[in-house]
Amino acid sequence: MQVAVLAGGRSPEHDISLASAAQVLRHLDRSQWQAWPVHLDRDGTWWPRRSALPAAAAWQPLDRSLAIGPLRPGAALDWLLDTAGIEVVLPVLHGPNGEDGTVQGMLELYDVPFVGSGCAASAVAMDKLRTRHALQVAGVPLPRAYEPGGPLQTADAALEFRRLQAEIGTPAFVKVDASGSTVGVQRIETEAELAAFFTTFRGRFRRWFAEQQVQGEEITVAVLGNTGDELQVLPPVGIYPRCDSWFTHEAKYRPGATEEVIPPRGLGPARLDEVKALAKLCHETLVCDGMSRTDMIVTAAGPVVLETNTIPGLTETSLLPQAAAAADLSFAALLDRLLRLALERRQGSDRARVAAG
Repeated sequence: MQVAVLAGGRSPEHDISLASAAQVLRHLDRSQWQAWPVHLDRDGTWWPRRSALPAAAAWQPLDRSLAIGPLRPGAALDWLLDTAGIEVVLPVLHGPNGEDGTVQGMLELYDVPFVGSGCAASAVAMDKLRTRHALQVAGVPLPRAYEPGGPLQTADAALEFRRLQAEIGTPAFVKVDASGSTVGVQRIETEAELAAFFTTFRGRFRRWFAEQQVQGEEITVAVLGNTGDELQVLPPVGIYPRCDSWFTHEAKYRPGATEEVIPPRGLGPARLDEVKALAKLCHETLVCDGMSRTDMIVTAAGPVVLETNTIPGLTETSLLPQAAAAADLSFAALLDRLLRLALERRQGSDRARVAAG
């Protein structure tokens, strides 16, 4: 089958997306899937490769001689469907304008099967505040939070720091509303640190909030499957930064910066079952499809959820492939599973339309 692999995009996580896509293209089983890489440039234009990527070749996203473009997204998708004969899309996109429902909505309008959650679930999960509100209704345990009444653009550091201190205290983690890969997350203890956070992200994001720092063991739990069908919860992964006091952006993507252990060191069988059930609940509450990865802190009183990712990283150091490997699922088998889940969801939608007449 012909599969378009979308990578890059306009988000701050452009380079991470390209690194993930390189791994995907390296491991995709070419006996089953013909890969058509598409570079989503930082300016919003799309550059589909002129021909399917040979199995032994490395993708060169900036080699324009091998690509069609620049194209607007709709024109690029028209070309992929009409000329390349694309049958399914694999978005390897992280952050805004890729993981947040924008691309997913366009693919739904074109009625093209694609890997991962749909437009609505992607949009909610990308927005950390909306995720909190949805998970609260489902009874998911979360860190205490301070949610300001005004936008990031007009936030006053002195006023907001006093309110934050009174509500949840410090140290705290301040976060922008819609980002990933720990972009837009900062640990603060002082008003000056909050002011620096505002300066860095004002004008780039609309909202912010803060969560109380909780002490415990940081873990992540991935789930495979479409909501409403049978789900597979992968083995939890314990996260132990070697050089940083918490799981920073650098700790995530610098080789050797973090030790990842399966199963986590401090969790017994009962606690492992608890966090796996919690990850499944988050996946179902947000109506995720294909895959999700829920990050948690396991405190002495039990786990609390930090966020759920609908397109987890797929780089060499990423956690989803590690969890899959611990479940005897190779990288190639993981990709095959995700693509087939996309096709199954499409078939289910077709059956529902037929039944509705």
